[in-house]
Amino acid sequence: MENGNQPATRQEVEMAVTAAKDELLEAMCGIETKLLQAFYGYSKSNDGRVLEVEANEAVLRTRVATLESRLMDIERRLNMPPA
Repeated sequence: MENGNQPATRQEVEMAVTAAKDELLEAMCGIETKLLQAFYGYSKSNDGRVLEVEANEAVLRTRVATLESRLMDIERRLNMPPA
């Protein structure tokens, strides 16, 4: 296989296949690492957005409860006959 004119031996082919497998495995591990890092970054930023939405929801619920309470007081005053 050195000069390109002779057929490769079984051992040379197996060594080439093993080397190719090792390179492929290393490349796949690198890709996996990059994907995991990307998903981690996405999940971290998404967690921040979810926390912000939940905090805003809590504030809105408090404001709606206050408005409901004030509206109920107004309705009670309007429905009660003057004393």
